[in-house]
Amino acid sequence: MACRIFIQFRTNLVPGDPAQKPIAVAKTACSKLLGRDFDYEKDFIHAQGEILAENARCHALVDCDYRDSEPNLKDITLHCYRVTKEGEGQMSLVETNVHRGQIDVVPWGRHSF
Repeated sequence: MACRIFIQFRTNLVPGDPAQKPIAVAKTACSKLLGRDFDYEKDFIHAQGEILAENARCHALVDCDYRDSEPNLKDITLHCYRVTKEGEGQMSLVETNVHRGQIDVVPWGRHSF
């Protein structure tokens, strides 16, 4: 089922290699929402922010099962989360509300090759 997941995070709350932090939050979100890992064949991730900087505000937008359809974005379910610190070296996702207007500006799936 095609859906969009928007994740807000600060780089210091996501453990691991700085360059892999968008993928780490995407994997956590897909696992929580879809019961599966982020799949490079089925899903596409858009990430913004100073990923390599300490304590930078960033976000990731995951288009799940994007090859299944060319949808009208207004018809796609949007799930929004923010990352919180759960314990030492662990993160957790908490549902949040985000105005979808600026999110829907981002084209669906892989839009450039």
